[in-house]
Amino acid sequence: MAVVVPEIIGRNYEVTPEVRNLLETKLDRLEGRLFNDVISVRVVLQVEKYRNICEILIAGKDHDVKTIQESDQSMADAINAALDHAKRQAQKHNEKLHDHHKGTVDEAAVEPPAR
Repeated sequence: MAVVVPEIIGRNYEVTPEVRNLLETKLDRLEGRLFNDVISVRVVLQVEKYRNICEILIAGKDHDVKTIQESDQSMADAINAALDHAKRQAQKHNEKLHDHHKGTVDEAAVEPPAR
């Protein structure tokens, strides 16, 4: 599995090395646990008036996750909220995949024929 380097963009916000490190470590953990075959990761950090906005787009082979979260307090709060939301979306998608494949067992092969 290839390591995908996230593209981190700041709009009206200077991306500090601490914020970049926080995003890279948390995204690595999230990708490793929940996603198969990640193609690209893009993070846009934006400040508009009093709002801190974090937008995360994870493009994968089987499905994409896009989340936008905002916080009045700090950029770290917006980042954590967006990462939590992306995690919930990925878990929900994985559960749907597993639930969908539960009923695919051939019933005739499992049950003996009725006489």
